[in-house]
Amino acid sequence: MKARLAFLLALLPALPAAGGDLDVRIGEKLFRRMWVSAPTVTHANDGLGPLYDARSCAACHPAARQGRPPDPETSDDRGVGYALKLSGDPVYGRQIQTNAVLGFAIEGKPSLSYREETVRFPDGDTATLRRPLVTVTDLNYGPLAEATAISARIAPSVRGMGLLERIPEADILSGADPEDRDGDGIAGRPNWVAPEGTRQLGRFGWKAVHPTLHRQNSEAFSLDIGMSTPAYPEPWGDCTPAQTECRNAPHGDSPQYEGLEIPSTVIGLIDGYLRTLSPDGGLEAPRDTAGSALFAATGCASCHRPSFTTAEDAAHPVLSRRTIFPYSDLLLHDLGEDLADGVAMGEARGRDWRTTPLWGMKRLAESDGRLALLHDGRARSVTEAILWHGGEADRARGAFMALPRGDRETLVRFVLGL
Repeated sequence: MKARLAFLLALLPALPAAGGDLDVRIGEKLFRRMWVSAPTVTHANDGLGPLYDARSCAACHPAARQGRPPDPETSDDRGVGYALKLSGDPVYGRQIQTNAVLGFAIEGKPSLSYREETVRFPDGDTATLRRPLVTVTDLNYGPLAEATAISARIAPSVRGMGLLERIPEADILSGADPEDRDGDGIAGRPNWVAPEGTRQLGRFGWKAVHPTLHRQNSEAFSLDIGMSTPAYPEPWGDCTPAQTECRNAPHGDSPQYEGLEIPSTVIGLIDGYLRTLSPDGGLEAPRDTAGSALFAATGCASCHRPSFTTAEDAAHPVLSRRTIFPYSDLLLHDLGEDLADGVAMGEARGRDWRTTPLWGMKRLAESDGRLALLHDGRARSVTEAILWHGGEADRARGAFMALPRGDRETLVRFVLGL
């Protein structure tokens, strides 16, 4: 206990002097903590890898915001929080690890290029889309299995998650219509997962595979940083039984930290810090009535549900009974073949994606045209993101394309104001 207390207090000198709850400030510091390889004398911050993608949470989520894909025009650029998920490879596991501690070879590097495609609107306007072509180079542990599918993902923003966590499950499920009984072409489905043997509603991650913020953070430590937590106690992260050297390497698990590298106290502080973060742009209701009307009329609001009210939570009054405007139903939708990755997660299939919350777009408004939207960051603008939608969203995409240019601009401006 003394060692743990000393470890936490050692974080404080570098923290800003101004206010805030002490636990939150420590959690923020841990979020930015650069972990190191084992062994070290104190065991307080070791256990990285041996194979990993990032050394800290903030490396993938700078300022708790989203990452970006690599720039194909910049040599050896690997992007920020850009990960290659796998459908489950017998050697490489669930994710390509692009970094390694001393003495180990990385698993591989992402290679990204784009093929441009022109989309023509009914009124003659055009837009250029970038279709990503993703491969893995420098595979150091042999070839991927023939059946292994690769899914490129950027790290999403983790702001506002404490509020999303407190949306009543029944309210989310009220929007589900898996058999499309109302015939509107929208068949939102919950992603039921059972990470701890109990059936739970997934609500976090690109495919809603995590039921709680804690679970998402724990998996990130395992898959991205290669460190163990109470939920993922294996200290070798994503190393498979075929990677025996990785599994047999020194790890940072220690009896003084519950036999783990990230004990429950530490992961709890990070969870607590993230729960305090509001989405960019604030929590006020949008005031753009014209844009809101177009958003609804085109069918965008059928999946990008404007609002929820969080549940009563006496332990977290700041998150309790609040009307919020995430613009997501937190359900899975088939978005068509152009966005399909062929990777199933829980009950999510290869064409399914959770409706991405749109709150926080306001901060990005001035960068429209240089953004990194959708799960792999391929869309540089709101217009491009809409045009990639298919499947259940095909009708809404068509309605957007059929709008006069001025109305399209109004709708895009509305999204960029959320």
